[in-house]
Amino acid sequence: MQQKSVGSTGNVSTLSIEQKIRLLRKSKEINQDGIAAMLLTTQRRISRIERGEVEYTENELKSLKEHFDIEGMPLTVFECEAFKGRLYVWLDEIRSKDIHKAKETQKELYKITNLEACDFELFTLYRLFEALLSVAEGDTDTAKKILQSLEVVLDAMTEEHRYYYNFHMGALNATLFDFETALRFYHQALDVAQGYNGVLPDGREKIYYNIAVCYNRMELTSHSILFLSEIPKTSFEDKMTTRSLGIDIMRATNCYKIGLYTEAEKILNDCLVRATSIDSKLYIGLSLYHLGVVRRYLEDWERAVEYFNQAKSNFIGNTQYAEYLNLANYMKIRCIIGLRKFNEIEKELKKSIPELKTIDEYPIFLEALKHIMHLHRNNSNYNINAVRYLENTAIPSFLKNSIRFEALDCYTLILRHEEKSGTQKKIISISKAMYEILRKDGINL
Repeated sequence: MQQKSVGSTGNVSTLSIEQKIRLLRKSKEINQDGIAAMLLTTQRRISRIERGEVEYTENELKSLKEHFDIEGMPLTVFECEAFKGRLYVWLDEIRSKDIHKAKETQKELYKITNLEACDFELFTLYRLFEALLSVAEGDTDTAKKILQSLEVVLDAMTEEHRYYYNFHMGALNATLFDFETALRFYHQALDVAQGYNGVLPDGREKIYYNIAVCYNRMELTSHSILFLSEIPKTSFEDKMTTRSLGIDIMRATNCYKIGLYTEAEKILNDCLVRATSIDSKLYIGLSLYHLGVVRRYLEDWERAVEYFNQAKSNFIGNTQYAEYLNLANYMKIRCIIGLRKFNEIEKELKKSIPELKTIDEYPIFLEALKHIMHLHRNNSNYNINAVRYLENTAIPSFLKNSIRFEALDCYTLILRHEEKSGTQKKIISISKAMYEILRKDGINL
């Protein structure tokens, strides 16, 4: 758990306890006589306290908290530091996806919102973490509203606050699949830290990984590899965590995208052993899925089908894995097409409409498989419609979902068709489209 703020002055609040209570009583429209009545003292003493001539006693503070119903609210320096530590515990809960526990903790921390006007640092940190909790819950609208409300006070924030603001804006936009905007905010978070001796509240691993994810999803493989290489090497114990597995699986995907198939398989087999040892069905499934993709690249169709079947068995039954289940199912059928087992394909397509369809484009993927099959069978009755569907619907969907290889595969099939019956102009157009996909990924042609 990280508690050090970037460029922090060491002061959680710049206001005294007396100033905080003065602001609090004014917000509740209570005068000094009202406070005096609560504490069974005189208005003159309250006036002297607020002028800084004397201090509240411990019993008076306790009584005030009871009257204002703010027993859990931090007022003293010690209380503020302890509360800030609890905020970081809350952040850890949010990032570990323990949403139920995070929501329970939020109820305990909520009273800090009563100190909005007089404890800016704690209140801002609370709101920043609250936004991340909304992102984790999938409530992107609430997260956006919270972060937009904080944008107006961005200049008044500490460096730590600005780091988290940009980091969480990056997380929000990544959740919305706007990876270009997410990347901009992640880089701004890095810039904030680098402007203050490069101290990161989270350390380098988290933000470098998120930047690598964005580049990976944007199919900018060389950039993704660069940021992954900046993540410090993990110890043996750290390697046995889902975070480390996620990093290494992304390393493998980048490897096979640039043709390093042997290296990718080596990494993925190691991930499979590690995921099995900690009994993580998600990462067992992901390791198998990507091993299948490697075999798919190499046109080792039968072995690829085996991997995708094994991957599916780990994804079935968990709604959170529906996206991976759909992709594994698509890849499996695509490999069966490669084996030219067309009768088997028809059966697979009929039973391949899953109950869960978290990918909106999955029906497009299934329809694309039918047209890919027609082109492989060279069925002249369907070729024109197949080419039109793949070019106008399937390929844009593949590119949107960062499945570059499938888009290129469809273009290759269309190109073979056009070389037989199309025009030179059409062939050149398709070749240019393929070139742009490859160039974007940093591949030398």
